[in-house]
Amino acid sequence: MKKMMMMVAVALMTAMSVNAQSEDLKNELSLSYGFGSTSQLGSGLGEGLGLIFSDTEYDDGSILGPISVEYFRHLNNPRLAVGAFVSYSKWDSDIQKKGGNHEKVGERNRNYFAVMPAIKWYWVNKNSFGLYSKGAVGAAFLNSTTKDSATNTSKDESSTHFMFQASFIGVEFGNQFRGFAELGVGEQGFLQAGVRYKF
Repeated sequence: MKKMMMMVAVALMTAMSVNAQSEDLKNELSLSYGFGSTSQLGSGLGEGLGLIFSDTEYDDGSILGPISVEYFRHLNNPRLAVGAFVSYSKWDSDIQKKGGNHEKVGERNRNYFAVMPAIKWYWVNKNSFGLYSKGAVGAAFLNSTTKDSATNTSKDESSTHFMFQASFIGVEFGNQFRGFAELGVGEQGFLQAGVRYKF
């Protein structure tokens, strides 16, 4: 009798586990960290060109992110998912005199935010493995503060511009909790990795 009850319990747990791993899980919530967002790369290139004729330069500073949170929902077709993501990244630098002892004359702090609706297509969508591509378009917001050490004043600037994300290939492993990585170009970076929960 005990053996029979044990077998029934194991069978029930297995069935529940299989059910939890099935394609009936229509929602995805993800958290990721990326490298090389388009906004950061564009800012660096633009500033580099602008500083050619200036007597100041920026140090390497500290770069954070992009950090992204995204939500997707699978429609009637289990290969297709629609959703959106928000991302945040930051770039802080000291402004220095060129040459000599590179005297610090100020600071520059930049915060980048982006909000984008997105679509994802699964080439492979198995219980423990997924292979997909993702595309998104939306808006990016830049807030920049430049501080002048000599005058102890600061200047704030804000801008909004079109932004995108094209993840050419993404892979994920796991069951309800999955690890994933994507290669592409855009506001989430050319490489991003994170964790995903399917429910």
